Amino acid sequence: MRRTIIFVNGNLSDLSQAKKIIKKTDFLIAVDGGASHFKKLKLIPNLVIGDMDSISREQRFLFPTIKYPRKKDKTDFELAIDYCLKNKFQEIIIFGILGDRIDHMMANIFLIAKLQATSCKLQIKIIEGNKEIFVLNKEIIIKGKIGDEISIIPVSEKLEGITTEGLYYRLIDDTLEFGTTRG
Repeated sequence: MRRTIIFVNGNLSDLSQAKKIIKKTDFLIAVDGGASHFKKLKLIPNLVIGDMDSISREQRFLFPTIKYPRKKDKTDFELAIDYCLKNKFQEIIIFGILGDRIDHMMANIFLIAKLQATSCKLQIKIIEGNKEIFVLNKEIIIKGKIGDEISIIPVSEKLEGITTEGLYYRLIDDTLEFGTTRG
């Protein structure tokens, strides 16, 4: 399975989690200033994608880049996702997407949700510290331990057939609707 790790330029509370997850076989993509996270991890990205407005001059010339104009119809992150689709990656793990800008965070999650609605073969996971976000259109099994927290939040009109086991509030073939807080 072809897997890519994407670092966006958002704040990361804990880079050690990323270090544990990244494998030598992963294709590493920095979204513009996300290259700074790779530098902190002492890793070299395979590619830097973006308009290069938030990457240091030094890093701009150290790594292979795909440079886009500053005035464009897509964000640097969306261009990185387009690259992953074009190159047929099956799994994408994203770090640094939950930064300080809630508008960017929500737009990026909705972008991923739209993508997942059209492709059931692509696995996308967002990781920030010890938190993981899965945007899904299919079944998933998540193994955890007592005390772990999980939320199921629809980003489409409704989720049908939701069944959970081992959670405090169990769902059995339930439906969760967009814009509600139950889940």
